[in-house]
Amino acid sequence: MTVQRLDSMIEITALAICDPTQALDRVPYKLASKWPEAPALELTVALASAADATQDVFDELGETGRRAQYVWRLAAMVGADVHYLMLGDTGSCTAGDLLAFWQHVESS
Repeated sequence: MTVQRLDSMIEITALAICDPTQALDRVPYKLASKWPEAPALELTVALASAADATQDVFDELGETGRRAQYVWRLAAMVGADVHYLMLGDTGSCTAGDLLAFWQHVESS
């Protein structure tokens, strides 16, 4: 994990949380597409870190607070997907693996 990459992921996520015109469901896809080589759990760390930082500023009230709560749930779901994929043969998972998994699920 590079600190610069993680900081960029957190920044992208925090900006999405604060912008009600952005669809939060697409943020994990955006991160995985931009950094497919990143360890998949790094996405979970970025989502959770951005949600936590946003709540520190805006609390849990209002639209931004609700959006941060939703990103916490996204972080949990990404973590569950990573766990599922790590049960496979390789025992490891990149963001690109997650992206391929999500695309397969969507096309099914």
